[in-house]
Amino acid sequence: MVTKKRLDFWFWVKLLVIGFMLVFLIYPFCTLITRSFFSAKTEQFSLENYIRFFTKKYYYSALGRSLFVSCVTTCTALLVGVPMAYVMSRYNVFGKNFIHIFIIMSLMSPPFIGAYSWIMLFGRAGLVTKAFANIGIHLPSIYGKLGIILVFTFKLFPYVYLYTSGAMGSIDSSIEEAAENLGSNKLRRLCTITLPVVAPSIAAGAIMVFMTSLADSVPRC
Repeated sequence: MVTKKRLDFWFWVKLLVIGFMLVFLIYPFCTLITRSFFSAKTEQFSLENYIRFFTKKYYYSALGRSLFVSCVTTCTALLVGVPMAYVMSRYNVFGKNFIHIFIIMSLMSPPFIGAYSWIMLFGRAGLVTKAFANIGIHLPSIYGKLGIILVFTFKLFPYVYLYTSGAMGSIDSSIEEAAENLGSNKLRRLCTITLPVVAPSIAAGAIMVFMTSLADSVPRC
């Protein structure tokens, strides 16, 4: 007797998720790509949009500046987020829970609040700018590429921190203990065990930082 295989609940859940992604993510993206090969004037297949983009300096220079800002922001966010995640997950830092909450709040706060705060602190008439100017130190301007990179770094590094700290918290401690028993120092354990294990999570955080900063930097650069 042949029995039919019943479709369980999770099959329908996966089917629903895949359908949602096809309708709201993949279809709009594919439509955007295909429409870029058609001219608005003739409604026929054409490379006019790409020719206009690569022949006008305004367009490709803006893209180049945006890519530069996004790449530098990704690197600086990694330099801030990965060490902070390591310290917070491996050491008993005073007020660790509050620091963790503040990091999440900085990521969830509206963008205009962070921008206004940076201007109030490091703008031309900012509190910190005036304080350093009174002692003869003139800080670089917060306006421009340097300011954008600085603000993006402290705004987006929580992505790297959250991904990395979550991965470090799930590492089997027996692996690091075995390396320690074999005479491996902390730096070697970090480079040969901890970082390779959490590398996918670090890469995921870096992609989030890059895409977010690229989306936000296009109208600014």
